[in-house]
Amino acid sequence: MAQVLPPNVSPERFSKALDEFAAIIGKEWVLTSEEDRNTYLDPFAPGNADEHASAGAIAPQSTEEVQAVVRVANKYRIPLWPVSTGRNLAYGSAAPVLRGTMVLDLKRMKRILEINEELGYALVEPGVSFFDLHDALRERGDTYWISSPAPGWGSVIGNALEHGVGYTPYGVHADTICGMEVVLPDGDVVRTGMGGVQGSREWQIFKLGYGPIWDGAFTQSNFGIVTKMGVWLMPAPGAVANVVVSLQDENALAPLVDTLRPLRLNDTINATYTIVNPYRAIIDDARLQGQVRADIYSGPGVLPKDVIARELAKRGKSPWSVNFNVFDVREAGLDLRLEAIRSAFGKLPRVNIDVQRWRAGEPRPGWARVDPGLFALGIVDWYGGPGGHMNFAPVCAPIGSRVVELYELIHRRFVEHGLDCYLGMLNSGNRGLILNAVMFFNRNDDDLTRRGRELYARLAAETAALGYGDYRAHISFMDHAAAMYTFNDHALRRLNERVKDALDPNGILAPGKQGIWPAGLRSFRKTGDHS
Repeated sequence: MAQVLPPNVSPERFSKALDEFAAIIGKEWVLTSEEDRNTYLDPFAPGNADEHASAGAIAPQSTEEVQAVVRVANKYRIPLWPVSTGRNLAYGSAAPVLRGTMVLDLKRMKRILEINEELGYALVEPGVSFFDLHDALRERGDTYWISSPAPGWGSVIGNALEHGVGYTPYGVHADTICGMEVVLPDGDVVRTGMGGVQGSREWQIFKLGYGPIWDGAFTQSNFGIVTKMGVWLMPAPGAVANVVVSLQDENALAPLVDTLRPLRLNDTINATYTIVNPYRAIIDDARLQGQVRADIYSGPGVLPKDVIARELAKRGKSPWSVNFNVFDVREAGLDLRLEAIRSAFGKLPRVNIDVQRWRAGEPRPGWARVDPGLFALGIVDWYGGPGGHMNFAPVCAPIGSRVVELYELIHRRFVEHGLDCYLGMLNSGNRGLILNAVMFFNRNDDDLTRRGRELYARLAAETAALGYGDYRAHISFMDHAAAMYTFNDHALRRLNERVKDALDPNGILAPGKQGIWPAGLRSFRKTGDHS
């Protein structure tokens, strides 16, 4: 792949910028060879990896180095794309939205600066993974647990900033943020909340501070580079149970959602839950058996109903199920939660409830979902390898009739585009439900990949017209997702871009992230408007 240059930057100016970056962080950490640049491509790109090719990467090791790099980037108008570990799978990994952007790789900033066991928080840098923090807590006696997403190799900071979720009562990771250190696009550095007080010892224990709360403004945005972040830790519970509720009725989705809602609202179920549809039940089990789609069905279109019924029966799976963990300080409290759960779900027809339990002092089982692991990426090869996937994930209130209406629309469009509708409905907080529909494709199959891209664009337009918005998007579709927020002719996008232009007049920080473009680069926006 030929050298890629930043937009509107000559080879001579780019070379001078690289020399100045090298003077700050060392030549070995300015990564511009073809081999280096290829490592920052999206490994699961939906047919367009070169569209998001970087000009290279810069890997500083301290906040001071980040500040100096940002000032050079302003001087030469070099756009920067910050990543913590670059493991943002299905959303673009480490690749930037705008071709020619330099990746600002923060993987070398990997210190756990503090673990406070009296108050239950940690202060970490961007390169700290869930494995790193988990191991540090185990070494200290395991009195606090973390909430980990499926792949534990990702960054604690990066996942929270991208609104990632886990499977414990602390599973909405953005909600655990308390206090940030942020390098602004001009190189200035700010600490949010109580960190604004010199010498504060309350930085990680009080979110509000004085004045506006800025922590949220630096999540899913391109307003600053987070170099330190406080994260609240969960005190180790006394007892945990895993509950799997399976329903044999193919029309069980609405009553399932309506049964879950009050249990989550009143905190009987006190962690995130995942509703699994028939395709996902089959595909997940097939993955565990080392099978791909061709081992089950090689005909045209999506899996037919008779194949779905056959595979569900053969694998002992149900058309609909929900999986969640329940946590309590003591076993007696867990007993009360489980009694209420069994009573509520026992009213549904053709239901089966499986429960596994853990108590303090026993080895932790894998189903507890607190020990980070490595997500089995073989699932992306459903259509044969090399596989890829991207997600469409609108947010819906957990009201059965609304969820069914939205799900049926998504499923119809998947069928029309000839893609199996692998979908899990992930609860976020005690009121939100994310319908996470995954588009698998074979990267060597141009037609399949094209259909997946067209499907995303169509779903974004049609669900926006019904009043829904995607909560997170692949870099190829960030403009489409932003365009779903249509109130008052996209007033939210205008607000974001006014803030962007005030903080980043040269437009050097992550242009196009979340559909937020600086004034000088708005011509690069993909329309995607869903007015």
